Amino acid sequence: MSGVNQLTFDLPARTAREGADFLVTDSNADAVAWLDRWPDWPAPALCLYGPAGSGKSHLLHLWCERANGRQITPDDLDAAAVPALAAHGAIALDAPGDWQAAEPLLHLYNMLAENGGYLLLAARTPPRQWRLPLADLRSRLLAAPAVGINPPDDQLLVAVMAKMFADRQVRVGHDVLLYLAARIERSFAAAEVTVARLDQASLSGQRPITVPLAREAVTFVQAVSD
Repeated sequence: MSGVNQLTFDLPARTAREGADFLVTDSNADAVAWLDRWPDWPAPALCLYGPAGSGKSHLLHLWCERANGRQITPDDLDAAAVPALAAHGAIALDAPGDWQAAEPLLHLYNMLAENGGYLLLAARTPPRQWRLPLADLRSRLLAAPAVGINPPDDQLLVAVMAKMFADRQVRVGHDVLLYLAARIERSFAAAEVTVARLDQASLSGQRPITVPLAREAVTFVQAVSD
């Protein structure tokens, strides 16, 4: 995730090996700093936590690109799969959930630790709130550093939506972006849905994207999500 350049509104963008941009603001700077420290972590594991839509999965993906690792879900974890997973040397586990795979996860942690590998986990709550059924697993994960990610702030939402519109080859005024950022749910998913709806409304009605059209799009998205 090295290589810092400037995107719209002077936000730094970390670039993954294959060119995926990741915008860094106060809401995610601590997490990005910890991932930048890899492989100089004080433990074999690192825990990320934050609400849905805060960018955890994206960070896991970027770290896997850098570490040549594999991103998995709890469904990928079973005793038979552990040796092959550990052989990757770097594993990112997204949304551990109810910890039904706690025993395979403990074995995976141990194998990675023994062979100089790394484990990155992401969940909605901090590790101290995880209901881990195995004492050994709990002690290991509580000993690992944990860093929180906040919901996207206005600055990040503005930049993300600017990029989403640019990817669609749509020019949007800064006033529209500020209006949207102040009113949509604070998540990347909500930003994506809102941008798509606004682009569709603009094309179907042959109308420029203005604050009044943005107001209609926000009202529509909120009504659909309720």
